[in-house]
Amino acid sequence: MGILLNNFQSQMKELTDSELSAFVALDNRPELLFSSNLTRLSNELLSSNSTLIRLTQKLGFTGFTEFRTEIKKLIEQTSYSSQPDLLERYQFFFNDILPQINPDKLEYFADKIYSSNNVFIIGLGLTKPIAEYMSKYLYQLDRASIYVYENHMLDLLPNLLHRGDLVIFISESGETKSLLSCASKAAQSSATLLSITNSQHNTLNHTTHMSLTSRMPENHYHNYDVTSRVFQTAIIDLVLDIYLNKYLKTPAD
Repeated sequence: MGILLNNFQSQMKELTDSELSAFVALDNRPELLFSSNLTRLSNELLSSNSTLIRLTQKLGFTGFTEFRTEIKKLIEQTSYSSQPDLLERYQFFFNDILPQINPDKLEYFADKIYSSNNVFIIGLGLTKPIAEYMSKYLYQLDRASIYVYENHMLDLLPNLLHRGDLVIFISESGETKSLLSCASKAAQSSATLLSITNSQHNTLNHTTHMSLTSRMPENHYHNYDVTSRVFQTAIIDLVLDIYLNKYLKTPAD
C-alpha cells in the first residue's frame, strides 16, 4: 500500500474521477511533489491546478503547500532501507539465518508434500511468482500441485478441502487480509496448513500447523514492502531438495 493510500484511504470515496486519478498517480510517485511546482506537477500528472487544489482540500489540508509539507514528513518517517547492500543481506541470510532453521521443520514440509492427497500453494502479489515456481518445480518432480493466486479462488478453496489435503501459504508479512480469511476458514477443515513467511510472529503463522520463516530485516520504500523474496525461495528450494533426495532418489542415483 502506498503512502497516500495508507494515510488517506477513508477520504477516497469523496474524490471525483479526475481527483482520484491524480491521487493514484501521486501515490505511485510521491517524489514528484518535491521536484515540481504546482503547475509542472499538474502537467506531469495530466491534471490541472484546480483539480490538485481540490484534492488536497478534500484530504483535509488548507492547500497544496500544506499537503506537500505533510507528505514530505510522512515519507521521511516511512522511507528506509535497513540493509541497503543486497550482498550484505545475502551474507546475513546464509551466515546467520539459515543455520538457525530447524531441519526437522524442513523435513516435515517435505513429508507432508509427499503424503498429502492434494497440494495447494497460495501466493498473492509479489509472492505469486514464488508460489508458481514451487508448483511448477513439484510438477517436474512428478508431484501434481495447484497454485492459487486470485482472491475469489481463495474464497472458494476452503470448501474444496478434505482430510489428507495440504495447503501451503506463502506470504512476506503474514498479515494479508485475504490470506488470513482463507486460512481461518481452511482451519475448520481437516487439511494440513503450512506457511512460509518472512516475519516470525504474524497472524498467518499462528493460524497454520507449522511455519518456516526467513526472518530478514524489512526494506520499505514509500510504505511499500520491497524486501527481497529470494530468501523465501531459498527455503522452498531446501524443502524440495529434501523431498527429492528422500522420496525420489534411489541408491543407484
